[in-house]
Amino acid sequence: MNLLRTILVLGRVSNLPTVWTNVVVGWVVGRGMMPDLELIWLVVGISLLYWAGMALNDAFDVEWDREHAPERPIPSGAISARATWGLGIGLMVAGCAVVLLLTTAPWFILVGLVAAILLYDWLHKRWSGSVLLMGICRALVYYLGYCTARFEMALPDVSNFIHILALGVVLYIGSLTMIARGERGETDTAKGIIVRILLMLPVAYPVIALICDFFVVTLPVLITCICVVAVWIIWCRSLIDVGRVPQGIGGGIAGIALYDASVALLYDGRVCVFCLLAFVLTLVLQRVVPPT
Repeated sequence: MNLLRTILVLGRVSNLPTVWTNVVVGWVVGRGMMPDLELIWLVVGISLLYWAGMALNDAFDVEWDREHAPERPIPSGAISARATWGLGIGLMVAGCAVVLLLTTAPWFILVGLVAAILLYDWLHKRWSGSVLLMGICRALVYYLGYCTARFEMALPDVSNFIHILALGVVLYIGSLTMIARGERGETDTAKGIIVRILLMLPVAYPVIALICDFFVVTLPVLITCICVVAVWIIWCRSLIDVGRVPQGIGGGIAGIALYDASVALLYDGRVCVFCLLAFVLTLVLQRVVPPT
């Protein structure tokens, strides 16, 4: 049981529901039908890649963690560095196999996602700009879902909206990651005005619906969605401001599902509900497995 919990902590599995919403929203924006067996396999494969990336993150950071975070699984002795490397690589291979063999996802986007994951794990303690790589990982998940649903093999052919969605998540996750870097004193960016603005990006997507006549969404629903998303992000920001950074970061990560819900609202109410349930599930799981 202790080993199982260690593996779950390594993978930050409490955040997995937000990965599922990324895949599903990308799929729905690509006009994919719900439900679909291929979508399920895509969710499984990308979940394995996320788990692998988080495990390898600890493997790359082992020396830094020994000095600054001795409670992490490897320095605490809960698992060896060699076993962590093996786990991460095994999960990475398994995730790639599922996506390549059981879905029609474009292989080059998958290669880009794996490369972004590995680059982030390697560089994030060495280069401050690596925060964008974390956002790029999430953006590529949207593209995988979108292109698999549309059977598109060339990015120039995709909708402009998915590009906007991807850019938004890059900036949002980048700002959240900058704050997370300050959790243990690596940086002091959490109080920056730019970071504060970028964290409010999820509010923009319900607003977009106000100027998109081709989306059938009632004004009261939109206003409710905007208020819910805004209040949640402001609440997370307030936790960070009073020094409760881990709780604020966890809430911000869960907020990715709210970000997705605000996008799904423009396409399919059922998917919006799914994203909201994933948001709640993330918060529940974070009480069991730390999100960072």
